[in-house]
Amino acid sequence: MLLLRPNPYLSSVAAQARTRGSLPPFLSFFSLRLPSRSLPAPSPLFSTPPRRPRWLPPPASGDDVVDEDDGFDEELRRLLVLLPLEMRRRAEAHPELRRLVEIVMDLGRRPLARFPSGDFFLSDCPISSQDLHHAASQVGDFTADNRAGISRTLHRISAIRNRKGSIIGLTCRVGRAVTGSANLLRDLVKDGGSLLLIGPPGVGKTTVIREIARMLADDYKKRVMIVDTSNEIGGDGDIPHAGIGSARVDQAVENHMPQVIVIDEIGTKLEAVAASTIAQRGIQLVATAHGVTIENLIMNPSLEMLVGGIQSVTLGDEEASRRGVQKTVLERKGPSTFTFGAQIVSKTEVRVHRSLEATVDALLAGRSPNFEIRKMDIEESTVETLPLQKESLGDIFTLKEEESKVENDLLTPSQKLCNNIPTIEFKEKVLDISHEVGRDFHLFVYGVRITGTHSVALT
Repeated sequence: MLLLRPNPYLSSVAAQARTRGSLPPFLSFFSLRLPSRSLPAPSPLFSTPPRRPRWLPPPASGDDVVDEDDGFDEELRRLLVLLPLEMRRRAEAHPELRRLVEIVMDLGRRPLARFPSGDFFLSDCPISSQDLHHAASQVGDFTADNRAGISRTLHRISAIRNRKGSIIGLTCRVGRAVTGSANLLRDLVKDGGSLLLIGPPGVGKTTVIREIARMLADDYKKRVMIVDTSNEIGGDGDIPHAGIGSARVDQAVENHMPQVIVIDEIGTKLEAVAASTIAQRGIQLVATAHGVTIENLIMNPSLEMLVGGIQSVTLGDEEASRRGVQKTVLERKGPSTFTFGAQIVSKTEVRVHRSLEATVDALLAGRSPNFEIRKMDIEESTVETLPLQKESLGDIFTLKEEESKVENDLLTPSQKLCNNIPTIEFKEKVLDISHEVGRDFHLFVYGVRITGTHSVALT
């Protein structure tokens, strides 16, 4: 393509002619094609790569991290467009911009950005109605739950409305697709059993389940359908986000013969019934639910079906005496919808229950369930699994009443601690923890039945 450079003389003559209100005919052709302020942008073939913005830290090593950073930079820029220019500049100047959690804009209050280190005010002036209108006009349509998004991003925009329906507040939450966030659960995903993720809000459940959907679709080549009513897994818009890989998003999942169905935030009894029906058809199910522990699901009447349901059973005198419990006990009603359970403690720690039914049965019986603690070292990209005891602590300390006298010499070490492998003897009951670690190992024991005036302490 031939690039024509503007002639300063012709440009000046054309400018003078425009001020007079007439233009010579021989200049009319060039005036439509020659820029009057700056030269055209150079061809990308001969241009140098664009410089990285100063407010972004240098990318870390690793191909996956670089690719992820390139896409996230553009998505973060599209979120900052919602802010007025001055607020945007203050946000870009923050050293932790890439770790931004959310931006809060409430009418009549100062806008703030939330980072892991704390809140940061973006302006000393309060938010006006014009600021909220500008931000709302840059996103998609708000649904019945007052949520919206930005096309082809994972950001979530939540609105607060007054009684008249006008928007008086916005919460702009940053969404990220983190590659490798589900590596702690890869063996469970590959096994083919249904998996339930629980954890408090903001701990990263949606990020993990999004990575699981990509892992199943791309790594294990399965037909994955995502039920995403709030557009948090696949993002907003008609084109799904690249973070889910080749997985597909639809509400009528039974029309596409899926092998795996992914559901985010099961919160109602109707959704729990639908999830149970899906699992009974032999389809692998991966879902999330709000709750800190498994006990929260058991005590939630809307979600107890996910763990098999709970019912009250009256035992006979002989059975109650044999078990050593009251005549009325709680038991699991039926099979659990999910095979495995995972409590997400933080972004680097997960507690895995390999048998969700056994966990529920142990909790209903008053025993401590068995689970694994899995931790990830982000800096070294290593995974550490800490297996717990084979026998629950409740069984170890449940002794017959006539043999439950606690003496001062109850706890006697069977051998000295060597090579960081402790073995502690509990009066004919041995608790062996054979996991070698490179640091001091501390064992804390709870639930010891104490009789008389003696106490037991173990450090």
